Amino acid sequence: MAQTASPKKLTAGILWHQILPRHLTYIQDGHHGPVIYDFQDPNCPYCHALCENEVPLIKAGKLTVRYVPVAFLTPSSPEEAADWLLSPDPLETLNQFETIVGKAFRSGSYRYLPKEKPSKKILKELKENYYMMDALGFSGTPSCALSRQRWTAR
Repeated sequence: MAQTASPKKLTAGILWHQILPRHLTYIQDGHHGPVIYDFQDPNCPYCHALCENEVPLIKAGKLTVRYVPVAFLTPSSPEEAADWLLSPDPLETLNQFETIVGKAFRSGSYRYLPKEKPSKKILKELKENYYMMDALGFSGTPSCALSRQRWTAR
C-alpha cells in the first residue's frame, strides 16, 4: 500500500519551497544552515539588534537569513527599504545601513539615513511582504519564520 504525505507536511513543503521564495521580496545573507525569513522594518531597533546577533552565525556558515522588508513603522520606512532594494548590491547596502542605523536610534535623528523614492513596483513588493507577514500570523517586527528543512544554494 502506497503511503501519501500528510496535508500538513505537504503544506509546509509548499510554503517553504514554493510560496515564500517566489512571493516575497528579500535580501539573502548566507548560503548554509537553516533558512530564516526575517521580516524587518528599517526603523525597528529590535530588527537592528536581531541583525547584530545573526551576523556571527551567518559568517560561521551556520545560518542563512532572508531579510524581508515590510516598511510600515514610520513614513520614511518605505524610502529606506527602497534604498536597499533598488541598490545594485542590496546586501551590501543593507549591511551599510545596519552600520549607521544604530546612531540614528540613539540620537533620534533619522534624516541622514539613506533613502530612495520607491517605485510602484517596490511599493507593491513591500505591501505583498507585509500581507505575507500578516498571513503567517505575525503582527510586528522583527518576526522570523524558521525553516525546519535544510536549504542548499541552487
